[in-house]
Amino acid sequence: MKPSLPLFLAATAVLSALAGPAAAERRMFSYDPISPDARRLTGAGVTVLFEQGLLGARPIKVLATGVPAQALLRKGSQKDLGKGGLSAMSGVDADAALYEVDGTAEQGKVYVRAFCPGSKRLWLSFSRIALRHDLRIQAFGDDPKAAGQARLCGTLDFSYRGEWRLPTGGPPDPNEDWTDNLTGPR
Repeated sequence: MKPSLPLFLAATAVLSALAGPAAAERRMFSYDPISPDARRLTGAGVTVLFEQGLLGARPIKVLATGVPAQALLRKGSQKDLGKGGLSAMSGVDADAALYEVDGTAEQGKVYVRAFCPGSKRLWLSFSRIALRHDLRIQAFGDDPKAAGQARLCGTLDFSYRGEWRLPTGGPPDPNEDWTDNLTGPR
């Protein structure tokens, strides 16, 4: 029985590698603000571009619904928030998915200044992204008063509004095709 275990593991790894990219689908959901922080920071709400895979959704970009502002996201690290990460902070969703706003891409710096004044970095934690489900995003910035520690800057609650249909095939928009222009590390 032991010789079949390595074969099984190798086959599983190959199938996972092949299924990963093929199984991911880009989708885009819009949300209306329902909490005071969400209304204050986003106005008309947000739209989230994400990849839907077998194991869940991974946000790629957050776009302001009412104005042309967008932030590219990359996977965040709990250790960047300080000792204990999200679980060490009170009033936060410790099991939420954490992403960092890329301050060098698109309007990343604008998001950092708007969501966490005084901070140089911005992390967003996302509740589960799912069809017809409301969304909670919590914003964290590095604390200028406590080096190596992050602070909660806002809890943004949104109600699900709808899904955008993304272009399929066809030539890209000559003016701007931001869904195919995912520059920067992720």
